[in-house]
Amino acid sequence: MKFVRLTIAIIMLISSSLLFADEAEDIRHSLPNLKGEALLRAYDRLYRLSLEEDNPAQQIRCINDLINESHRQQDTEREGKSMVMKVILFYNLDLNDSVYAFVPKVLEFHRQHEIWQDYYQVWTLLVNTYNFAGETSVGLKEVKTMFEDANQRQDQYGMGMAYYAMGNVYNNMYNPDEAANSYRQSINLLMQVKPYPMQLSDIFSYYGDVLESQHNYQELERLTEQWKTFLTDYYAKKDDISDAEANNRWAYYYLARAQAALGLDNLTVAEQDLEEVKNRTVYETGFLYKMWLHYQSTLFLKQDKPIEALALSDQSMRLLSDSDDKAVVIRTHQLRAEILERLGRYQEAAALYHRMYTINDSINTNDIKHQLTEMNARFDLDELRLEKQQQQYRNTLIIVGIIISALVIFILFRYRAAKRLKAAHGKLEEAHGQLLVAYDQLEETTTAKERIESELRIARDIQMGMVPQVFPPFPERKDIDLFASMTPAKAVGGDLYDFFLADDKLYFCLGDVSGKGVPASLFMAVAVNLFRVACKQQLPPAEIATQLNGVLAENNENSMFVTMFIGVADLKTGRLDFCNAGHNRPVIKDADGGAYFLKMKPNTPLGFWPGMEFEGEYIEDISMRPFFVYSDGLNEAENAEQEQFGDDHLLNLLQEMEYESAEKTIGMMNAEVEKHVKGAEQSDDLTMLCLRIKGNQSSLITN
Repeated sequence: MKFVRLTIAIIMLISSSLLFADEAEDIRHSLPNLKGEALLRAYDRLYRLSLEEDNPAQQIRCINDLINESHRQQDTEREGKSMVMKVILFYNLDLNDSVYAFVPKVLEFHRQHEIWQDYYQVWTLLVNTYNFAGETSVGLKEVKTMFEDANQRQDQYGMGMAYYAMGNVYNNMYNPDEAANSYRQSINLLMQVKPYPMQLSDIFSYYGDVLESQHNYQELERLTEQWKTFLTDYYAKKDDISDAEANNRWAYYYLARAQAALGLDNLTVAEQDLEEVKNRTVYETGFLYKMWLHYQSTLFLKQDKPIEALALSDQSMRLLSDSDDKAVVIRTHQLRAEILERLGRYQEAAALYHRMYTINDSINTNDIKHQLTEMNARFDLDELRLEKQQQQYRNTLIIVGIIISALVIFILFRYRAAKRLKAAHGKLEEAHGQLLVAYDQLEETTTAKERIESELRIARDIQMGMVPQVFPPFPERKDIDLFASMTPAKAVGGDLYDFFLADDKLYFCLGDVSGKGVPASLFMAVAVNLFRVACKQQLPPAEIATQLNGVLAENNENSMFVTMFIGVADLKTGRLDFCNAGHNRPVIKDADGGAYFLKMKPNTPLGFWPGMEFEGEYIEDISMRPFFVYSDGLNEAENAEQEQFGDDHLLNLLQEMEYESAEKTIGMMNAEVEKHVKGAEQSDDLTMLCLRIKGNQSSLITN
């Protein structure tokens, strides 16, 4: 049956190729008789027909003909679109030097004619070319310039595409947290562009892959709801989209739904979604089909159907090729090993883990080593006994051989014993001297290590001294209940908090610097000092953010940044003015005990792009309403099973808690984190701040 289907597919391919060739030849014969729009359509059709053939030179000739004719007819829009098509052709053919050489000309053309969407699309392709060619630093600088350009024009499409390109850069740098944040920012901006740009389909897919790799299945499930809104609206307003293209994009959506359902053990939903993926997959050798095989095997394994899972795994192994990404190869081998383990075929599973380890020890090295050790320990007992008996027999033969050899050696070399003894004595003296040198070096190394550890302890003390440590901070003010804590993941960290009282206004902030360790702590120190200077000027939160961003972004060669929540509470009226610069949403608790995440406008982190103007917001009255700010070291705290503390758990705890004081609130939250992680190593700095003010208590009744 497969042979028949393959034969039919080959016949159809040959037939379609002949038809395309005949059509192209007919069009070329008609070119001398065509003019105007008809001639442009003919050149456009010739280019699209050339894409069906494996002839890059012919494809480039055809697109050049279309560009030249568009220019001759002074059709600016068609010329611009054709230039974009040429960039895409170079990009798909991996002609990186051609992309670098041609893109500046294309950007200049679109800038002169103010064709901004194509302008930023081409710029994104340039960044992606640098990124996937391994020139990450160049790509990073290019995307920063791109964002500054779009931000200056307040072009949401351009800023959204810049975040998309930034997500790709971080993804290529194996930084999933920053990649996820960039993709989310991109989606937030591009979903405000009408009609929806088609690039959203790719961004949803990339973001979904990152969330799946982080095992953040709840967020992936929420993402698919927004994804469906986009696809439904996009195809309702597009009449020129082929069924094949629509099917392909819907298939990726259903694949993401299946990934989330599998992660959340919603097996019925996963089964339905995988059936949708299979129905929309055209080629049984393409990427989508390989993905369907993998996740359908995973579903069978979760349904305790290892035989069916193994059959699909066989297909997956046959479809692997040398060009496949190593992570894909590892994932395919790992799933097969789990299936074999379920079937009790431990030796085969162990061999696969060995294979995975040799393919690339930089991907999931610890997991593979652990699984390899576990599999080696689970070999069949009878087989081990048989090996032991064989080993004992071999050992006996070896011992007899050693005895005979020893006698021969003793007879042959006895007379050389004295000479060897003298030589050995000389070597012993030499070794003794080397041992003394090694001991001195070890002593120096130990001293240096102790000095470094001492300096790090001093640095930690200095850093902790930069944030307020005395509580209550304003004992004379009975209308302020404030407490904060900071626990770095390393000796020094990048989280920060601070507060400042000016008359009846309380300025406070909490931030999280990108990265960890000494570089992050230095960036943190600068940010804290800048915040204090701005507070003394009694600026509103948005202006504080703008001022900090201007200084931090200047000469920021390492592209470091800090997310920060800045608030100013009026202690008389209870009004809270605030600005959120890319930070986690704070939680506010009502008088009736309800708690919710604060809804805020998206602002970029501080230090990323110079010249940013930040937007401020306000809450009319927070009198007697506990206000809780935190870094992502809280909601993303993981236990040994890599399960996160989570936003939902955080919100439930604050809702159920009977508020007594800010200090007890943070103490309770620290205890809950300890209980969740169960001794697992802390992966990120953990900082929290809780505030309640009395404010305008007379307004509480009306509020």
